[in-house]
Amino acid sequence: AFNSSNELQITVLDLVKTILSLMESSLEPVILNEASNEIRHQYLSAEKARRLLGWKSLFDLTEGLTRTVQWYRGFFSHARQGG
Repeated sequence: AFNSSNELQITVLDLVKTILSLMESSLEPVILNEASNEIRHQYLSAEKARRLLGWKSLFDLTEGLTRTVQWYRGFFSHARQGG
């Protein structure tokens, strides 16, 4: 198995805030703090994919999320039009 990752450590809250910002959304995350036994700091290592496949990330996180949001907007816009 291989991980594809930019290997950044980012909190779920920061990820959600970034996505909301890119979507120009006024939603506010609700933090319940109910999770137990969570791993405090973790990230995916793409070292194996780099070493064996020569893989590297083409985009930083913001660019990747921007492209993803744009794709979903186009997809759902097309779906609403019956396509």
